[in-house]
Parts: sequence; C-alpha cells; structure tokens
Amino acid sequence: MWSYDLFRIFRKMVKHHTIAVSVEDLLYWFAVAFIIFGMIFEKNNGAIRGYAFVGILIGVWAECFLESIFRKLWIKLLKKVGKRSKMKQGKR
Repeated sequence: MWSYDLFRIFRKMVKHHTIAVSVEDLLYWFAVAFIIFGMIFEKNNGAIRGYAFVGILIGVWAECFLESIFRKLWIKLLKKVGKRSKMKQGKR
C-alpha cells in the first residue's frame, strides 16, 4: 500500500484528469494483482491456497488501521508545532 500512497502524493503534485486517474488506478491494480498472483504461485508450487489470501487481507487491514492511527498522531504533532511556532513569533 505504501506504493499506492506514493502514487497518490504524485497525483497531488501533478494534477490529473478524472479519466486519467481511473486509467492509472486500473493499471496499478492490474499490476499489483499480477505481482501478488505470481508470488503466491511461485512460493506455493503452483497451488493457490486460501490462507495466502486471508494473510493478504489481514495485512491490508492492518496497514490501513495503522496508517489512520499514524495520520492522526502526525496531524496532532503538526498542530502542536504550528501553535508553538506562532507563540514564538508572537513573543518577538
């Protein structure tokens, strides 16, 4: 998921049309699906087992959960830093 986050940051830096975003998303997820399928196929000697997909789903859920926690903490930290910098500027 971190690779998709980098992709989203790139989109914010360079404006994209709605159709371009849809096509980029589709290509990204096809590539990810192909890579994951290839890894599972190689590591399990050609057998696609359910526990691998359960592990992927748990990993994605954990990453999203932890990302939301870290995002909230990061926002709080930035707000505190912003308040302190305003306080220091006011003392001058």
